[in-house]
Amino acid sequence: MKKSKKFLGIFNIVDVILILIVAIALGVGARLFLGMGNTSATNEDMKTYSYAVEGQRVLEETVNFPKIGENVYNSSTGAYLGTVKEVKSEPYMEISYFSVVDEYRKIPLDGYINLYITIEGKGTETEGDIIVEGTIPKVGMELNIKGKGYATKGYVVEVRDGE
Repeated sequence: MKKSKKFLGIFNIVDVILILIVAIALGVGARLFLGMGNTSATNEDMKTYSYAVEGQRVLEETVNFPKIGENVYNSSTGAYLGTVKEVKSEPYMEISYFSVVDEYRKIPLDGYINLYITIEGKGTETEGDIIVEGTIPKVGMELNIKGKGYATKGYVVEVRDGE
């Protein structure tokens, strides 16, 4: 019988090569699956972005609750969305038919407003998306927002670079 040459007394060269291959595969797998690898966004890449959310037919007293600088969260997931940058409101207009004059008119509905909350946060821009605090705001997207003393459902109506 032929004796094989042993490396360090217990491993032969094939064993050492297999151990190295397994170690490299584990290292690459850990970087890919645990996110320890190359991150695409560093702090230098982060910019300030803002987006406006319109809540329609919101109770009029709700405009008193959002305060500039306070945190805003997604009420469905609890995710942090950013901070309140601006709050505006306008009367909620309802379309009604007036049969006497045979026409439709917009009339304000007492006690209700359209509420516009501009949310600002740090984010990055990819080829196809703007990501703000982990959320990808897109115009027309429904968003449930909440802050201290209020919660409302609205739609993203504008996305902007931070000025």
